[in-house]
Amino acid sequence: MIVLVSLDVAEDGQVRGILQVERRRDPTRQLFGTAPLIAEATGPTQQDVLRQLRELAENDAEVAARMAEWEAAHPSPPRDRPFQG
Repeated sequence: MIVLVSLDVAEDGQVRGILQVERRRDPTRQLFGTAPLIAEATGPTQQDVLRQLRELAENDAEVAARMAEWEAAHPSPPRDRPFQG
């Protein structure tokens, strides 16, 4: 599993972070997909946002639940159909 965290600081100083988790089990997504976005957090500092995202990332049950939600909302095409991007 690969965990990706991205941070952005808005003009008003608020920090926004996103957490993506990639398992890459689906061969079509390995070539063309983006990692599932499973959490977002905002806060006054980078440390605050990273703390929020780390707490989620360390909770295996919550990560699994959010991955299942994301996969249900973004089903992979059948393996007998080629990728259409």
